[in-house]
Amino acid sequence: MRYAFYFDQTRCMSCNSCSVSCKDWNQVNPGPVRWRKVATYKADGGPVAMFNLAMSCNHCEDPACKNACSQNAIIKKDNGIVYVDRTKCIGLQLCITACPFAAPHIAEDKQEPEQKSTWTIAHPMQKCDMCMSRVEKGQKPVCVDACNGHALDFGDYELLRSKYPDAVQLNSSDFPYAYANNTTETGPSMLIKKRTRQLLINNGR
Repeated sequence: MRYAFYFDQTRCMSCNSCSVSCKDWNQVNPGPVRWRKVATYKADGGPVAMFNLAMSCNHCEDPACKNACSQNAIIKKDNGIVYVDRTKCIGLQLCITACPFAAPHIAEDKQEPEQKSTWTIAHPMQKCDMCMSRVEKGQKPVCVDACNGHALDFGDYELLRSKYPDAVQLNSSDFPYAYANNTTETGPSMLIKKRTRQLLINNGR
């Protein structure tokens, strides 16, 4: 079992219901830190055509963030979910540098005014955990349930590939604000039904 996300670019309306529901469920206060974000693009050449890309942590098969963390604060479960133990994070931010998808975040005092006594630092890294507590109960991540356009889906990676045969694994050309030249080396658990070549207008951060 390897859980994964599916995203259909042809169905996303950029309503941001996924991003808002994610913040609400995970109690992330208003501010720049967003575990799921929606980026808006236009086609490169020809008539202007707007389309979108909803992104979160991709829970990679070989997560660069986990490999970079010297404190073993990032854990990968047998089902593929990659999550952070915030009590172990000491703020080196090596995970942020390593991640090709800009998934790890560090909040500021204004967005995260209350610190837990179990934390070593004021603001340990945080990111999408695939709504791990919901998945353990047989539910889908809240972003998937909240998507009005049914652009998001979730499930076993191989089953999603069978369900959506026209989808491909996410790569760097689909994610213009990725840091790495070839993001497929991490094995992102993200399948995408693509449209055309993209030119970033608003990177959604």
